[in-house]
Amino acid sequence: MVIAAFMVAGPVAEQVFGVRTALLRSWTMFSAIGLGVIDASFEIRRPDGALLPLDRFEMLGASRSGGLKRIESRDELASVIKRLCAAAGQGADIRVRARQATRAGWQIVHSDAENACAD
Repeated sequence: MVIAAFMVAGPVAEQVFGVRTALLRSWTMFSAIGLGVIDASFEIRRPDGALLPLDRFEMLGASRSGGLKRIESRDELASVIKRLCAAAGQGADIRVRARQATRAGWQIVHSDAENACAD
């Protein structure tokens, strides 16, 4: 019971009360293995203006367990976007929402406000 209380007290002390102390450890969203990973979603605009979810695996004919499963850097994301735009053809309108895991939490990498293929 004492150990469980100690485990809960660290994150609560910092996140609720703003107390930082070496005695109580706070909770860190990403400590090592998840840092840098990019969470991305893709949409394509149809000629009638509707946005539809875009499955990058299907569009690129890639295995769901292959290299496209994890996007680990901004350069990899740019490469995936470039490949999707090429596969969709000239004039394609693909929107990308992407965020990257950092020690401070999620950082926005790409907003869906603009056509990613226009870059």
